[in-house]
Amino acid sequence: MDLAYQALLLLILNISISVLGAIVGLLLLYVVIRQGVFHGLRAHTRWIDDGKG
Repeated sequence: MDLAYQALLLLILNISISVLGAIVGLLLLYVVIRQGVFHGLRAHTRWIDDGKG
């Protein structure tokens, strides 16, 4: 295995890890935002329902 081939493999590995990290980070961000909106809407519904009675 020559140096150019090793450098190419390292470049591909770095790009793959970066893309995978970005995807996992965006997925975690999506879950956190979704949970925040869900709990906020649930609290808002409780607040509205408490005001009716």
